[in-house]
Amino acid sequence: MRRVKISTVLQQYLSRFINRPPILFHSLFEERRIFEQFYPLTLEQMRKQFANKLNPFNLCPRAINFWFLVPPYSAIGIIIKDLRLVTVNWRQQIEPNDTVFVTFRIMELRTPFPLTLLVMFTSFGLVIADSAHSLIEATRVIYEDKLKKLEDVNLEQETPKTASEQKSQTLVKSLNPFTLSPRMSIYFPVYGYHTAIGFHTIDFQHVEFSIKQSLEPNETITSRIRFLDMYTPFPLQVATMLLSVGLFLTGLIYEFVQETYE
Repeated sequence: MRRVKISTVLQQYLSRFINRPPILFHSLFEERRIFEQFYPLTLEQMRKQFANKLNPFNLCPRAINFWFLVPPYSAIGIIIKDLRLVTVNWRQQIEPNDTVFVTFRIMELRTPFPLTLLVMFTSFGLVIADSAHSLIEATRVIYEDKLKKLEDVNLEQETPKTASEQKSQTLVKSLNPFTLSPRMSIYFPVYGYHTAIGFHTIDFQHVEFSIKQSLEPNETITSRIRFLDMYTPFPLQVATMLLSVGLFLTGLIYEFVQETYE
């Protein structure tokens, strides 16, 4: 008959339980039963945690900003954050060349769902109208300059005419209703709710890229630092604006569906 050799490690392990009372074995089975019961719940919580971090909808814009200019260095903003949440902010320029801004939240309004959509699409329509007007005016100025170069005009008669034209243009600009049109800003989250990178539209060709940083936890005070100024083709700018608004609405619809399921 062969002799079975048991390692010293196994002997020590068995000796710890053989001479113990039966309650120890009962506790071992009880721990196993508890582990089997709560193991699926643990995996479910881990799945929810990682799914939230890897969710592509977290990259959608958190808000859409419409800024109504208050010359010379300020602006009042209407920020659409949710289907029923609108905030009013005050933006102040810090230095002369439009690089650093500080934003203060004035009030927070709980608006009905139809009113939120009305405000958002009305402001967006004003942005489109102002951008189209700026593009048309730029095209008209270029066309008039080309016509002046082709015409032979006496220099003595041109000077008083130019002065009168400048006065009329100044009057037209002061009475231009498009000066009250807003500018649109959309920021994409980079690090949670505290840091975001986005763009600020001037018109259909001029766009500014900036970084937005929260200066305190509840986002009452934020800063915006412009780091890039670009003149893009007209179709690219329109496509970027429409895509950003579409992503913002997609994020709102996703949150609404999640709240409905919960």
